[in-house]
Amino acid sequence: MWLISCLSTFAVAWMTPNVAWPAFAVLALLALAIWAEVRPVHFRREGVLLVFSLPFVVGILVLAGPLAAVVAECCVTFAGSLWQMRASKSRRPWFWARLNIPISLTSSSVAALAYVALLPFGWMAAVLAYVSIHLAINGLLVSRLNSLLGAKSFLMELRRGLLAAGIGVVVYGVVAVCVALLCLRGWVPAVALALIPLELLRYIVTTQNANDDMAHETMVALTIMLQRAHPYTHGHLERVGRIAEEVGLRLGIPRRRARRLSEAAVLHDIGKIAIDEAILDKPARLTEEEFEHVKQHSEYGSRILLDSPRFQELAPWILYHHERPDGRGYPHQLSDIEIPIESKIIAVSDAFDAMAGGSELNEKRSYRPNLTPQAAMEELDRCAGTQFDPKVVEAFRGVLRDQGVLSS
Repeated sequence: MWLISCLSTFAVAWMTPNVAWPAFAVLALLALAIWAEVRPVHFRREGVLLVFSLPFVVGILVLAGPLAAVVAECCVTFAGSLWQMRASKSRRPWFWARLNIPISLTSSSVAALAYVALLPFGWMAAVLAYVSIHLAINGLLVSRLNSLLGAKSFLMELRRGLLAAGIGVVVYGVVAVCVALLCLRGWVPAVALALIPLELLRYIVTTQNANDDMAHETMVALTIMLQRAHPYTHGHLERVGRIAEEVGLRLGIPRRRARRLSEAAVLHDIGKIAIDEAILDKPARLTEEEFEHVKQHSEYGSRILLDSPRFQELAPWILYHHERPDGRGYPHQLSDIEIPIESKIIAVSDAFDAMAGGSELNEKRSYRPNLTPQAAMEELDRCAGTQFDPKVVEAFRGVLRDQGVLSS
């Protein structure tokens, strides 16, 4: 990585003539870029973190040339890494800086070369190319790095990176063009006004995140109530929520909806609060009357969530998570096409974890031992097409392979 970044930086230096830089303006833009870098905007629902230094680096690009922009990008990334390490109190102070700086050098250098190549066609086309290519390469490299360090699926991380790049191109592109225009006209002090829409966006997103946090705390309180009544659910709900989101993304569900699916998966058994605990914890086979009582939990859970505007969207997914493609599920014996895909994903994720999850003593079911992941997957395969949707089972298998739970 360092070799590639150095070579691309030298290529930019070779193409950059000796120019007189307006030093004060460049330093002012650099200060604005660093300020924007250390105040990121976190779109939690989409899992996207945006920093707004790039438009100010574009200002340096049009004022002082490509090499100055590459150096500025490096300085901004270094300052941002130091700030993040200070905020997180990391014990490895240079680890992330050593990773982030080569990524920034590579993406900014390649983008700067594209800027030089397209400049004869107009400054606006060159600026938009710089922003687009910078974000695309940065997203690709960061996705690969996250997949290696976190042992996650590269395709999943790439999808997240492309989402961030898409949002960035729209937001950064408009602001970057405005900053470039002001710099070309010699109105560099007015560039500071670009902080106003950025701070407004930060305020809106922060407010939305606060509302989401309150909703999440409500969801946690509901699950704690269930966990106190039935200890085996302690980690089960969290695992089902995480894997259901990954399966949803693999099946092409939009990220926001996948996050909502994760919440529904965590809450899918909330209706068991209204079920007799003695029946839920019974070690023997349930009678027909007892089983009919237990089957009501999906309806109870749906009714609980319908009273909350924040969770109303999740109610039908929870209501139908025990329906089956063969029409033999409950509570309404829906046919395959009538069952929401979210309910099908919850059904598969819940069934697998019920069979194979929960190694802790207080998570073991009272009525049977846990299966191995391979044996649980074989059981899902056996029931695909009757109890479970075959497409969901196949996507679930792919997620488990990506996570290293199953061998390829």
